[in-house]
Amino acid sequence: MTTHRIGLTGGIASGKSSVAEIWRGLGARVIDLDAHSRAVLDVPGDGVEEAIARFGERYRAPSGTIDRAALADLVFADAGSRADLERIVLGRVDAAVAEEEAAARAAGEALVVHDSPLLLEKHQEGRYDVVVGVLARREDRIARIVRDRGRPAAYAESVMAAQVGDLERIRRCDLLVLNTGDRDVLADRAARALAAARLCALGGRPPADASDVGGPQ
Repeated sequence: MTTHRIGLTGGIASGKSSVAEIWRGLGARVIDLDAHSRAVLDVPGDGVEEAIARFGERYRAPSGTIDRAALADLVFADAGSRADLERIVLGRVDAAVAEEEAAARAAGEALVVHDSPLLLEKHQEGRYDVVVGVLARREDRIARIVRDRGRPAAYAESVMAAQVGDLERIRRCDLLVLNTGDRDVLADRAARALAAARLCALGGRPPADASDVGGPQ
């Protein structure tokens, strides 16, 4: 059985995870690549030890895992460190994702969603039948990071600078979800985008109003 893939992506604090949650509630099998990447550093094991060997014991948390906040400050300020961390994490993530896809095939499911924060940054569009991007206002994203994550605005700016910008996201995604309203508005937009993405991934065409900006390219 062929596994058809929808890629879901968006910049930090754009609301991508909220869209993924809504899609799960609508019955989609969503594979959370970010959760798999966090597990590499949050669970004692080879990934943690390789990261400590590269970055130093000062990044080991009292729990024996990685002090993620301290390491984030380093990697979003230094491209070389960020590339090294991605090398440590992404191969392990790919293996975990392959296991989840195998489970989907065994269950007779033809379609999976990858919730993938680095999809565009890693130029992985070719892995997907459809790519859906989530967009939000820059000022709203910074406010969420400061309010909900307790990080300074300067940190938010550094992460956003390392990610694909909005104009490029619009250009490279097939469908877009605008997170510019309340939760009910987002739920409606996310549901319409999922319906359109499913049609595209399985060989159909979405309705003309499938998303708030753009459509299949």
